[in-house]
Amino acid sequence: MRVSDLHIDRIYINKLYRSSDYTMSRNHYHYYYEIFYVGQGNCRFFIENHLYDLHAGDFLIIPPHVIHYNRYVTGCTRYNIYFRTSDLQQFLRVESEELFQDEDLFSHPHFYHVHEAYREMFLNHLDTMVQEDKLDDGHTARLLELQLHQFFLYTLRCCSRRDDSGRGDADDPILNASRFITDHYSQNISLELLASRACLSPGYFSKRFRQVTGVGMKEYLNYVRLDHAARELLSTSHSITEVASNSGYADSNYFKDAFKKMYGVSPRAYRKNRTTDSVMAESVARHKSGLPQK
Repeated sequence: MRVSDLHIDRIYINKLYRSSDYTMSRNHYHYYYEIFYVGQGNCRFFIENHLYDLHAGDFLIIPPHVIHYNRYVTGCTRYNIYFRTSDLQQFLRVESEELFQDEDLFSHPHFYHVHEAYREMFLNHLDTMVQEDKLDDGHTARLLELQLHQFFLYTLRCCSRRDDSGRGDADDPILNASRFITDHYSQNISLELLASRACLSPGYFSKRFRQVTGVGMKEYLNYVRLDHAARELLSTSHSITEVASNSGYADSNYFKDAFKKMYGVSPRAYRKNRTTDSVMAESVARHKSGLPQK
């Protein structure tokens, strides 16, 4: 599993075309928000134990810490906007009630559809943001902040919210398995157990799990456990040993090593130094090339 650059110092946006034979190497998450906007074509997202089919004019708002993986069904032109909570503070004070419900934006992905009559306007606006990002002078950070606010105002005016996945995935054995992991991460979960629940052989289940989620079953289980541990570290005064046990780790030393590998710092340092938009400045370089390419 890949964790992208832990820090961004302003809003970033890029535009890329991906062919249908392009495959993300693996799933990932990051510590800032992402808007994934489809300008043309189709792609499929695995995110929070659901599959989303995105077509031209669809976009996802993905909060920090949420694992996601996408595959391109057809050739696809897409835009990625990366931003922090602080980039929206002024906007949220004025406009949040209609677009988001309080902290709702900050907890779960949201799926929006741009009505066809407004798509050209959206694309022109996104292309303007891309050009500003490339200019990258002393005014770019502030201009991109204003343009992001305008993007959300356009969303209020021109979009409908679609929080259904668009797919009949209730009986999908892989999605059911990922949900089982999310609900029972603290228990002893094996490949054989999940394969048996899915009525599939372990080998075929493992292959299908990776195809859908972009990662192996054990790595996904580890992600879910460590995500819970990170939240518990910040919301409780439990000892590191207690957090490890509550997250499904019998060996606290193994837990510490796994946590540091994923987050770049020890559990104790994470609890001490975690802030709204960053973990530790020295843990990773602040550079544009660290942004994920999807």
